[in-house]
Amino acid sequence: MPGPRRAFAVVRALPIVVPALAAVALVALALGWSPRSAPDPLIVADLRGHALVVLDPSAPEAARRIDLPGGPHELLRLPDGRVLVSLEQYGALALVDVGSGDVERIEVGGNPHGLALDGDAVLVTDRSVEQVRRFALDDWRELDPLPSSHWPHAVAVTPSGAVAVTSAEPGTVRVGDEETFVGRTTETLAVRGDGAIAAAAATDGVVVLIAPDGSLLGRWEIGGRPVRVAFSPDGDTLAVALSAGHGVALIGPDGVRRAPVEGVPDGLAFSRDGRIVYASDVYGGAVTAVDVESGAVLAVIPVGEGTGAMLVVAR
Repeated sequence: MPGPRRAFAVVRALPIVVPALAAVALVALALGWSPRSAPDPLIVADLRGHALVVLDPSAPEAARRIDLPGGPHELLRLPDGRVLVSLEQYGALALVDVGSGDVERIEVGGNPHGLALDGDAVLVTDRSVEQVRRFALDDWRELDPLPSSHWPHAVAVTPSGAVAVTSAEPGTVRVGDEETFVGRTTETLAVRGDGAIAAAAATDGVVVLIAPDGSLLGRWEIGGRPVRVAFSPDGDTLAVALSAGHGVALIGPDGVRRAPVEGVPDGLAFSRDGRIVYASDVYGGAVTAVDVESGAVLAVIPVGEGTGAMLVVAR
């Protein structure tokens, strides 16, 4: 068990400075969104820049930066509105009040990565101990862990309350005591509203869809090193970030479509109406907005040094 937590506050958010020419181009792109369809703000993890960025895609010049005590990997919105951030290389979690920009650091040790909320507990994958660690939400004391296979990465809780966790090796998704093989380097998963689970194996370039009872609903060999999956709000479209393909695959009832995006895509987020999918560039730091219906790029927005996980925020 880790010792007593040590916390500190970080000063409030500072504005991002966007180069003048880029700002002009972005404002011009943003004007393409009508007031009726203006996109919701995003919270973007700048992994290499050690910050969260609060971004309004229709006004990128007004983005706010919240500095963090380490590089943010995964994000989780908590019931009180704060955002929990895993700082894997720093053995810590960070609690962020997005409105004020205040940050509290929670020392947990190990390599905390994937995050999920399970009732009154937060689940955290940790490959250093090959477990899904559990922390009480009220005081962050550590609870008994859950088992996992080798190199646990992503974790989620299904509508029925089952815990799903991916293991990079041997390349599986584990739900309760049942384990399903996906492929080499299975790191990402997403849960649909009906309990179906999507997962991807990066090295093998495979995406699968698994029913709540464990049966296989679909399997796609799409290549491109898929590193993250995300369902649209209505569950009809599954977006896949292709880190080696400079694109996003959109899997739906009519098959697989591909949309080009900037750089090396890592994070994904759908707008609340499902019309836009955002893909972040883990090396270049841009966020690309893609129209889901047409596959057209709506905007490419410089955000930070290397962007990853994202959350959509209601206006």
